[in-house]
Amino acid sequence: MKFFNNYAKLTTHLLLGILFSISLISSATAQQLGNKQLANRQFVDQWDKPIAINENTKLVIFSHDMDSSGIVKDTLAKLNIADVSAKNWLGVSDISGMPWLITKFVAMPKMRDYPYALALDTEGTITKDWPRTDDQVTVFVLDKGEVQSVQQFATVDELASFLNKY
Repeated sequence: MKFFNNYAKLTTHLLLGILFSISLISSATAQQLGNKQLANRQFVDQWDKPIAINENTKLVIFSHDMDSSGIVKDTLAKLNIADVSAKNWLGVSDISGMPWLITKFVAMPKMRDYPYALALDTEGTITKDWPRTDDQVTVFVLDKGEVQSVQQFATVDELASFLNKY
C-alpha cells in the first residue's frame, strides 16, 4: 500500500511539473512577442498583389507547413468564411520551404482558387522569428498592429472554436 501512495504522489508531482513547464513556455512565447509590432509587414498574395498587416488587422492566422495550411483552409471552409479581410483577419503562409516546381505548378494554382487573399512569405525572411510548431497553426491577436497574445492550434475544431470568438 505504501508503494501505491508514493507512486500516486510521484505521479501528481510529475503532472504538476509538466503543467507548470507548459505554462512557462506559453508565457515566454507571449512575452517574447508581446509588444512586438507586426503592422506594416509587406507581403504579396497568391495573385502577386501587395498585401500587408495593418493597424486594423485583429488576427494573423499563420501556417508554415502542409498540415497547418490544411487546418486553416478546412477551418475557414467549416466556418463559411470566404473573406477574412472583412473580419480584419489576415492569413499568412510561409511557403519558403516548398520546392520551387511544386510552388509554381501545384501550390500556387491551388491557392489562386481560394476565395480569400493569402499573404505569402516566399523567402521565409518576414516570418523567420514567428513561433511555429509542426502541424499547428499560430494565431497572433493584434491591437493596432501590436501583438497581444499568441496561440497555437492543432485541429480544425480548436481553431474554429477560437475564431468564433472574433
